[in-house]
Amino acid sequence: MKQGSRLPPLQTLRAMAAVARTRSFTKAGEELGLTQTAISHQIAQLEAWLGTPLFVRSRKGVELTVLADKAIPDIVAALSALEAVLETARPSLRSEQLSISTTPEFASQWLQPRLGGFCVAHPEIDVSVTIEYRRARFDIDKIGVAIWLAGTLPGTEAFRLTEDYEFAVSSPAVARALPSRQALRAAPLLRYEGARHTVLDWERWHGQIYDGKGQFPAVDGLEGPFDFQAGPSFPTFSDMIAACRQDAGLALVRSSLVADDLAAGRLVKCFDEIIPSDLQYHLVTSPAQRRSPGVIAFRKWIIQQMTG
Repeated sequence: MKQGSRLPPLQTLRAMAAVARTRSFTKAGEELGLTQTAISHQIAQLEAWLGTPLFVRSRKGVELTVLADKAIPDIVAALSALEAVLETARPSLRSEQLSISTTPEFASQWLQPRLGGFCVAHPEIDVSVTIEYRRARFDIDKIGVAIWLAGTLPGTEAFRLTEDYEFAVSSPAVARALPSRQALRAAPLLRYEGARHTVLDWERWHGQIYDGKGQFPAVDGLEGPFDFQAGPSFPTFSDMIAACRQDAGLALVRSSLVADDLAAGRLVKCFDEIIPSDLQYHLVTSPAQRRSPGVIAFRKWIIQQMTG
């Protein structure tokens, strides 16, 4: 180490303080998560920088030299002050704060499996996610980016992320057991409590499939009363999908929410009948934060993920 260095390495000062406090190289190592040998090397490095010994080993243990006894209290106080300054400065050192608001379905099925990739690519951005159905109030909630399910969003600079279709899915085992006719009667129709927010409603979907366009073998034969609400209901969309993977029945979904499950073969489309969704996911950015690096980076990333 260069003798003329203005400050010794910080780790040597921490080692010195630990040895002075514990009066033991071994205990100091345990406190700092280092070996006794590593502590000895750091103390030797510091003593070389100072040009004088700090500790004397004796039968009683480790004793401080006169210089160490005089200097160490001031050094320990300086280290504590430095830690306090750095802790105070830490929030201001973060390059960017990004708050995202989205729905429970999009968060659990699409965003959560992929968000880690964004964080790895942008470690300078501190990301938080608010999961809610209501539309975020950008100025009040300090939200930078929102992902909303909507038909159109007039008056906003929204970017349409999806081209979703609605269709029924099940596990491969359930799909193989379905008959070619009256299949909707052959397995439970799964529901979840938040369905009203995404309009994933079996009766509406069935009505749109028919809509005077003729018979569809997979879903026809529903003469007489049919209770579309008879199947089990789950607290969340992800709970319903988990049950669907485990052969619980049929689930009505939009394509973006089950893309990963379909690709992995955990779920399959039960029927050929699909309808374009009236609602799509849109990316909306806060007017106040639109030009911030975090919002710009996230907007570019999610569009690449959706379109790439």
